[in-house]
Amino acid sequence: MLPLRIIRISSLGQLEQLIDLACQVWADDPLFACVVPGRHEHPEHFRQMWSMHLRKEYGNTGTVILAACKEEDGEIGDAMAFAIWRRHVLIRYRVAFDMFYTLTFRQTGGSVSISDATEVMTGLRNAGRLYPAERWRLCWLGVSPKCQRTGIGKRLVQWGLDRCDEERVPAVLEASEPGRGLYEKMGFRQIGKSEFDKGRQIQPVMLREVQDAKKAV
Repeated sequence: MLPLRIIRISSLGQLEQLIDLACQVWADDPLFACVVPGRHEHPEHFRQMWSMHLRKEYGNTGTVILAACKEEDGEIGDAMAFAIWRRHVLIRYRVAFDMFYTLTFRQTGGSVSISDATEVMTGLRNAGRLYPAERWRLCWLGVSPKCQRTGIGKRLVQWGLDRCDEERVPAVLEASEPGRGLYEKMGFRQIGKSEFDKGRQIQPVMLREVQDAKKAV
Protein backbone atom coordinates (compact mmCIF):
# COMPACT_ATOMS: atom_id res chain seq x y z
CA MET A 1 0.00 0.00 0.00
CA LEU A 2 1.12 3.55 -0.72
CA PRO A 3 2.28 5.60 2.29
CA LEU A 4 -0.41 7.63 4.04
CA ARG A 5 -0.10 11.31 4.75
CA ILE A 6 -2.22 13.02 7.38
CA ILE A 7 -3.75 16.30 6.23
CA ARG A 8 -6.15 18.76 7.82
CA ILE A 9 -9.41 19.21 5.91
CA SER A 10 -9.60 22.85 4.87
CA SER A 11 -12.49 23.01 2.38
CA LEU A 12 -15.98 21.63 1.98
CA GLY A 13 -14.93 19.98 -1.27
CA GLN A 14 -12.51 17.76 0.64
CA LEU A 15 -15.39 16.33 2.67
CA GLU A 16 -16.86 14.37 -0.24
CA GLN A 17 -14.35 11.52 0.09
CA LEU A 18 -14.93 11.38 3.83
CA ILE A 19 -18.69 11.09 3.35
CA ASP A 20 -18.19 8.06 1.12
CA LEU A 21 -15.66 6.59 3.54
CA ALA A 22 -17.97 7.09 6.53
CA CYS A 23 -20.79 5.28 4.73
CA GLN A 24 -18.43 2.37 4.10
CA VAL A 25 -16.89 2.23 7.58
CA TRP A 26 -20.16 2.46 9.55
CA ALA A 27 -22.42 0.50 7.18
CA ASP A 28 -22.69 -2.42 9.64
CA ASP A 29 -21.87 -0.64 12.89
CA PRO A 30 -24.24 -1.63 15.75
CA LEU A 31 -25.08 1.98 16.59
CA PHE A 32 -26.08 2.85 13.03
CA ALA A 33 -27.87 -0.48 12.62
CA CYS A 34 -30.07 0.77 15.44
CA VAL A 35 -30.36 4.45 14.51
CA VAL A 36 -30.52 4.11 10.71
CA PRO A 37 -32.20 0.73 10.10
CA GLY A 38 -33.07 1.71 6.53
CA ARG A 39 -29.50 2.52 5.47
CA HIS A 40 -29.12 -0.54 3.20
CA GLU A 41 -32.51 -0.16 1.53
CA HIS A 42 -31.94 3.58 1.07
CA PRO A 43 -28.18 4.22 1.03
CA GLU A 44 -28.82 7.73 -0.26
CA HIS A 45 -30.44 8.59 3.08
CA PHE A 46 -27.41 7.27 4.98
CA ARG A 47 -25.13 9.34 2.76
CA GLN A 48 -27.31 12.41 3.25
CA MET A 49 -27.08 12.00 7.02
CA TRP A 50 -23.28 11.80 6.90
CA SER A 51 -23.07 14.70 4.47
CA MET A 52 -25.09 16.95 6.75
CA HIS A 53 -23.27 15.81 9.86
CA LEU A 54 -19.76 16.25 8.47
CA ARG A 55 -20.65 19.67 7.09
CA LYS A 56 -21.94 20.64 10.52
CA GLU A 57 -18.75 19.38 12.14
CA TYR A 58 -16.65 21.30 9.61
CA GLY A 59 -18.41 24.52 10.59
CA ASN A 60 -18.12 24.01 14.35
CA THR A 61 -15.73 26.28 16.21
CA GLY A 62 -12.87 24.28 17.68
CA THR A 63 -13.31 21.27 15.38
CA VAL A 64 -10.36 19.78 13.49
CA ILE A 65 -10.99 17.18 10.78
CA LEU A 66 -7.99 15.07 9.82
CA ALA A 67 -7.72 12.68 6.89
CA ALA A 68 -5.09 10.04 6.16
CA CYS A 69 -4.63 10.00 2.39
CA LYS A 70 -2.59 7.98 -0.04
CA GLU A 71 0.45 9.84 -1.31
CA GLU A 72 2.40 9.10 -4.48
CA ASP A 73 5.10 11.31 -5.96
CA GLY A 74 4.00 14.16 -3.73
CA GLU A 75 0.38 13.96 -4.91
CA ILE A 76 -2.43 13.49 -2.39
CA GLY A 77 -4.84 10.69 -3.31
CA ASP A 78 -7.77 8.85 -1.78
CA ALA A 79 -8.66 9.22 1.90
CA MET A 80 -8.33 5.93 3.78
CA ALA A 81 -9.09 7.09 7.33
CA PHE A 82 -10.24 10.19 9.16
CA ALA A 83 -10.66 11.59 12.65
CA ILE A 84 -12.68 14.47 14.03
CA TRP A 85 -11.34 16.17 17.13
CA ARG A 86 -13.10 19.03 18.91
CA ARG A 87 -11.70 21.42 21.50
CA HIS A 88 -14.29 22.17 24.18
CA VAL A 89 -14.19 25.03 26.64
CA LEU A 90 -17.78 24.88 27.89
CA ILE A 91 -20.22 21.98 27.83
CA ARG A 92 -22.47 22.51 24.83
CA TYR A 93 -23.89 19.04 24.24
CA ARG A 94 -27.52 20.16 24.45
CA VAL A 95 -27.14 22.75 21.70
CA ALA A 96 -24.92 20.56 19.50
CA PHE A 97 -27.09 17.47 19.58
CA ASP A 98 -30.39 19.33 19.29
CA MET A 99 -28.98 20.88 16.12
CA PHE A 100 -27.83 17.46 14.87
CA TYR A 101 -31.33 16.11 15.51
CA THR A 102 -33.07 19.01 13.78
CA LEU A 103 -30.88 19.26 10.70
CA THR A 104 -30.09 15.60 10.15
CA PHE A 105 -32.48 13.02 11.54
CA ARG A 106 -35.61 14.92 10.50
CA GLN A 107 -34.44 15.15 6.88
CA THR A 108 -33.43 11.61 5.95
CA GLY A 109 -36.58 10.33 4.31
CA GLY A 110 -37.80 8.04 7.10
CA SER A 111 -34.73 5.76 7.18
CA VAL A 112 -33.84 6.94 10.69
CA SER A 113 -35.42 5.66 13.89
CA ILE A 114 -36.16 8.93 15.68
CA SER A 115 -36.73 7.23 19.05
CA ASP A 116 -33.39 5.41 18.87
CA ALA A 117 -31.61 8.54 17.65
CA THR A 118 -33.04 10.47 20.58
CA GLU A 119 -31.82 7.77 22.98
CA VAL A 120 -28.31 8.02 21.52
CA MET A 121 -28.29 11.80 21.85
CA THR A 122 -29.52 11.60 25.43
CA GLY A 123 -26.73 9.14 26.23
CA LEU A 124 -24.13 11.44 24.72
CA ARG A 125 -25.45 14.44 26.63
CA ASN A 126 -25.19 12.38 29.82
CA ALA A 127 -21.63 11.43 28.88
CA GLY A 128 -20.84 15.11 28.45
CA ARG A 129 -21.74 15.71 32.09
CA LEU A 130 -18.92 13.36 33.12
CA TYR A 131 -16.30 15.34 31.23
CA PRO A 132 -14.19 18.28 32.42
CA ALA A 133 -15.28 21.60 30.89
CA GLU A 134 -11.97 21.98 29.05
CA ARG A 135 -11.05 19.00 26.92
CA TRP A 136 -10.32 17.63 23.49
CA ARG A 137 -12.97 15.14 22.39
CA LEU A 138 -12.46 12.49 19.73
CA CYS A 139 -15.84 12.67 18.01
CA TRP A 140 -15.19 10.14 15.23
CA LEU A 141 -12.44 7.79 14.12
CA GLY A 142 -13.05 5.91 10.89
CA VAL A 143 -10.59 3.61 9.13
CA SER A 144 -11.15 1.87 5.79
CA PRO A 145 -11.24 -1.94 6.01
CA LYS A 146 -8.26 -1.85 3.64
CA CYS A 147 -6.18 -0.09 6.31
CA GLN A 148 -7.14 -2.00 9.44
CA ARG A 149 -4.19 -2.86 11.72
CA THR A 150 -1.78 -0.56 9.88
CA GLY A 151 -1.40 1.89 12.76
CA ILE A 152 -3.10 4.77 10.96
CA GLY A 153 -5.90 4.94 13.51
CA LYS A 154 -3.35 5.26 16.28
CA ARG A 155 -1.63 8.11 14.43
CA LEU A 156 -4.90 10.01 14.12
CA VAL A 157 -5.61 9.53 17.82
CA GLN A 158 -2.08 10.56 18.75
CA TRP A 159 -2.54 13.91 16.99
CA GLY A 160 -5.20 14.84 19.51
CA LEU A 161 -3.28 13.47 22.48
CA ASP A 162 -0.31 15.63 21.53
CA ARG A 163 -2.59 18.70 21.55
CA CYS A 164 -3.92 17.65 24.96
CA ASP A 165 -0.47 17.39 26.45
CA GLU A 166 0.63 20.69 24.92
CA GLU A 167 -2.44 22.48 26.30
CA ARG A 168 -2.58 20.50 29.57
CA VAL A 169 -6.18 19.33 29.10
CA PRO A 170 -7.63 15.79 29.10
CA ALA A 171 -8.91 13.81 26.11
CA VAL A 172 -12.35 12.17 26.10
CA LEU A 173 -14.37 9.91 23.81
CA GLU A 174 -17.22 7.43 23.58
CA ALA A 175 -15.69 4.16 22.36
CA SER A 176 -17.02 1.34 20.26
CA GLU A 177 -16.22 -2.08 21.69
CA PRO A 178 -13.80 -2.89 18.81
CA GLY A 179 -11.93 0.36 19.44
CA ARG A 180 -11.80 0.11 23.21
CA GLY A 181 -8.55 -1.88 23.29
CA LEU A 182 -6.68 0.73 21.25
CA TYR A 183 -7.85 3.54 23.50
CA GLU A 184 -6.90 1.68 26.66
CA LYS A 185 -3.41 1.10 25.26
CA MET A 186 -3.16 4.83 24.62
CA GLY A 187 -3.95 5.73 28.21
CA PHE A 188 -7.75 6.08 28.29
CA ARG A 189 -9.83 4.63 31.13
CA GLN A 190 -13.57 4.11 31.39
CA ILE A 191 -15.44 6.64 33.54
CA GLY A 192 -19.01 5.78 32.56
CA LYS A 193 -21.18 4.42 29.79
CA SER A 194 -23.57 5.64 27.11
CA GLU A 195 -26.51 3.36 26.28
CA PHE A 196 -28.39 2.78 23.04
CA ASP A 197 -30.73 0.19 21.49
CA LYS A 198 -33.08 0.63 24.48
CA GLY A 199 -30.27 -0.07 26.91
CA ARG A 200 -29.25 -3.35 25.31
CA GLN A 201 -25.92 -2.00 24.07
CA ILE A 202 -23.41 0.40 25.57
CA GLN A 203 -20.50 2.57 24.56
CA PRO A 204 -17.76 3.00 27.15
CA VAL A 205 -17.27 6.67 28.07
CA MET A 206 -13.51 7.17 28.39
CA LEU A 207 -11.05 9.79 29.60
CA ARG A 208 -7.29 10.20 29.33
CA GLU A 209 -5.71 12.48 31.90
CA VAL A 210 -2.97 14.91 30.98
CA GLN A 211 0.31 13.02 30.86
CA ASP A 212 3.19 14.30 32.96
CA ALA A 213 6.06 15.67 30.92
CA LYS A 214 8.92 13.21 30.58
CA LYS A 215 11.72 13.98 32.95
CA ALA A 216 15.07 14.77 31.43
CA VAL A 217 17.68 12.08 32.03
